[in-house]
Amino acid sequence: MKSVINQIKKFIKEEISWPYLILLVLLLSGLTAWFYSDKAMLQSIGGGANDESRFFNNLALYGGALIGSIALYIPFSKDRSWITSIHFWSAVLFAALVYAFNVYFYQFKDLVKEWTEGPNEIFWMRSSRYIANAVCIVVPVAIWWFFNDRKKQNLYGFNSAKVKPYFYLLLMMIPLIVAASFSADFLKQYPQATKTLNVAKIIEGRQAYGLLFESFYGLNYIVTEFFFRGFLIIVLSRWLGYGAILPVAAFYVTIHFGKPLGETISSFFGAIILGVLVIESRSIWGGIIIHLGIAFAMEIAAAIAKGGF
Repeated sequence: MKSVINQIKKFIKEEISWPYLILLVLLLSGLTAWFYSDKAMLQSIGGGANDESRFFNNLALYGGALIGSIALYIPFSKDRSWITSIHFWSAVLFAALVYAFNVYFYQFKDLVKEWTEGPNEIFWMRSSRYIANAVCIVVPVAIWWFFNDRKKQNLYGFNSAKVKPYFYLLLMMIPLIVAASFSADFLKQYPQATKTLNVAKIIEGRQAYGLLFESFYGLNYIVTEFFFRGFLIIVLSRWLGYGAILPVAAFYVTIHFGKPLGETISSFFGAIILGVLVIESRSIWGGIIIHLGIAFAMEIAAAIAKGGF
């Protein structure tokens, strides 16, 4: 635990550019306020019409957040050789394209409708979204790794690491999750499993369906760590070093638009902490432990607050 705290302290004292951080926070605050005050904006990137406009809207949001944050960093960067690197900008554009397509992709729903019916259709429609996320993100990133980095390193972030300190960090988050469970905004969103089972009107085998849904739900967080901390942080840090952490954190905030505001805001700080730890360890296992732990703790806390599982 002490080593983790020392890594974060080192980043704050030696690596972070405070003027840049202030500018980035102002930019994200304005962007967040805009999206959360305009339902049409949230609809355009979330549950709106399934058409190509959704892809381009998300590409503009994610690409704008990532590229804009990197461009904002230029005056504060000690080494600007990365500015003319085609490989660097290719990785940045590739990341925005992959995630925008992941959010846009809806064609898998036609397959679900063909294979299922009744309550099972609704359940699998929601659960298969997480499977589709894994395919849309892991496959292209693995292809990128194969052609660019397979001779240099293991698949992004899948290196061994000491994980005990991460369990301590997770324990520190529990009181905050418990406090959040009293929020109406939080309880409207969670627990995700109960929401899905209720919408699908599943009665028989409810516990088995609930556990199955939670397994798919957990997979989504593993994929998220792999993409943001494993791929983005590790690849971009080759050029930016610790400077990669804040732009990736800004990108990470935008994928939370539409979730409870407190969760969106806290995602920025969580992304910074996990980014620091990944740069030091080159491993995403700690982040997976924290992310899965928080996700399932939120599910449990919300279920208890609503009177049981």
